[in-house]
Amino acid sequence: MKNKDCKLNLCKILFISIAGLFFSVSAYSKSFDFDKYGTLKISIPDNWFINSKPVRIPKDELVSYKFVIKPRNKANAELLITFIFIGNQTPDVKKIEAELKQNCKQFVSKSVEKKINIKHFSLKTGCGAYCTLTDASLIGKKTKPGEYKIMGSGEVQITSNVFGTVSIMANNAKSKEFKEMIQIINSLKIKQ
Repeated sequence: MKNKDCKLNLCKILFISIAGLFFSVSAYSKSFDFDKYGTLKISIPDNWFINSKPVRIPKDELVSYKFVIKPRNKANAELLITFIFIGNQTPDVKKIEAELKQNCKQFVSKSVEKKINIKHFSLKTGCGAYCTLTDASLIGKKTKPGEYKIMGSGEVQITSNVFGTVSIMANNAKSKEFKEMIQIINSLKIKQ
């Protein structure tokens, strides 16, 4: 009898674990019309929301598209993505890495890391990279909403003419929210 109860409890635990995994990765897909550049597809976890704003100059020509993505709960995290539309340029991760190093070097001296560590996104198409720096002045302090200990700066080029800058902000690079923001970026794709 004990062995049967143990197997039953093990089955319940396994079911709950699998269900928890399923619900923790549940997401919804959003599409955004990038006019002649295609349709952006992005996967957002259910516990996040997205605001978007196309920028047109003059009023009919799309020049950029801005996104603010935040968790629905009170977690102190935020993802900003701004896409701009460039002439045909082959996606080049080495160029992105060089630009990131240049853009991030001004923050290195005030960071915990004291150096730039480049990491790569796992995009389905194109390429992208980012670096994260920890604000040394905020270590051991409680942050206010909108104040972040970790700042990730990144760039993505999804197609030859769709380029994006990325800001990943949170209080912990190992947090669930930080990992979800990386997953959101990795989900980016353009459908023609």
